[in-house]
Amino acid sequence: MAQIAASHLFELEPNGIGNYILLSNIYASAGRWDDVSKVRKLMRAKGLKKNPGCSWVEGKKGIIHEFFAGDMSHPKSREIKQALEDLLDRLKYLGYQPNLSSVAYDIIDEEKKRLLMSHSEKLALAFGLLTTNAGCTIRIVKNLRICEDCHSVMCGASQITGREIVVRDNMRFHHFRDGGCSCGIRNLVALNKALLGKWSWRFAKEMEPIWKQVIINKFGLEGNEVLV
Repeated sequence: MAQIAASHLFELEPNGIGNYILLSNIYASAGRWDDVSKVRKLMRAKGLKKNPGCSWVEGKKGIIHEFFAGDMSHPKSREIKQALEDLLDRLKYLGYQPNLSSVAYDIIDEEKKRLLMSHSEKLALAFGLLTTNAGCTIRIVKNLRICEDCHSVMCGASQITGREIVVRDNMRFHHFRDGGCSCGIRNLVALNKALLGKWSWRFAKEMEPIWKQVIINKFGLEGNEVLV
C-alpha cells in the first residue's frame, strides 16, 4: 500500500523530499533495509538532501539558542548531557523505553539509543530545564517533524517536571502538559486528557516571538544560516 501511494506522490511531486523520507522510514520500521538503501540511492541520484534536524529554544531574557542533532558544541554541552541522562533515567523508572523504530538506520540497538538521545529537540529540552526558572513554560521550534520517541519524552517530561512544554514542528503545535499532548497522542507513562482546540491560537501567539527571531537569524545574525 505504501509503495502504491509513494509511486503516485513521486509522479505528483518528483522532487518532494518528504515523500522519499516517509517511504524510507516505512521500510525501516518494517526492517526492509535493502529497500531503504534503494530509496536513499534514488534520493542521491536526484540530488535531494534531507535537512539536518535543528531546534530552537527560548532561554532567559528571550535569547534564542540553536541545537543541531548530534551537535555537542554548545558551551553547556556537558551539563545538557547530564540533565538529559537524569531526565531519561527518571522516565525509565516510570516505564519509558526508547522507541528504536524512530531510528531509520540498520545499526545496533545501543547506537540507536545514542542517536535518539542526541535529537535536537531533546537537547533543547534539557537546556530549557537547566536555564529557565521552575514552573516556566519551555518553548521549542523544530524544522522537522518530531519523532515518536521525542514525543513520548516530551509527554513524560511535562509530567515529572510539572512544566508546560510547547513544541512547534513542521506539521503542528504540540502543547505538552501533565503527561498529555494537545495533538491527542498520549504518553504511555500517563494517560492524561489531551488539551484540544482552545490552545491552538493562544500558543500560536506565544510562539510568534521565537519565529520572528528565527527569521532574523536566517538573514545573517552572526553569520549563522538557520533552516526554517
